[in-house]
Amino acid sequence: MKPLVFVLAVALAVAGAGCAAGSGSRPVALASPLEVRTAQSREFDAADPRLVLKAALNALQDAGFTIRQTDAELGLVTGVAERKSRGVNNGLRIFRWVAAPFTYGSSLLIPSGRNEFSTLEATVNVTREAGRTRARVSLVARVTDSEGRVRSVQAIADPLAYQGLLSRLDKAVYLEREGL
Repeated sequence: MKPLVFVLAVALAVAGAGCAAGSGSRPVALASPLEVRTAQSREFDAADPRLVLKAALNALQDAGFTIRQTDAELGLVTGVAERKSRGVNNGLRIFRWVAAPFTYGSSLLIPSGRNEFSTLEATVNVTREAGRTRARVSLVARVTDSEGRVRSVQAIADPLAYQGLLSRLDKAVYLEREGL
């Protein structure tokens, strides 16, 4: 995916989440750690956690992440998706600040200058529990400048952010079971 398309997709998702929470409705952000954990987790009938771990690795790669770390014994996969802003986009800079109140500040994570880099880190933890296997995904967004200084870091708690990745994981588990 091209960096501009990635930034626009993130901007639309963030703006849509902010609009859905407007006009007196409850904020999209989750209230408790248990709600966050529930939104981040998915259970599979697969008894073999290695199958789910391999599927998680494939799902992250299919989503454009570069795998940075794996540990089969712990059931852990970490991937990173990095994007660099090509040039100053004044329209996007204005959008970030206008959308900030409606997106609870999440829009400020969108890079808009040529010296900003956006990183999305995904960690998948796979655990076997009573004949089933549970996978939990956590996402962290980070924006840095060209010197590597961190401008902002935010753990993603929006359940919509996890739906797409968990649905990819569902498909990857199916493909792994079928040997495809």
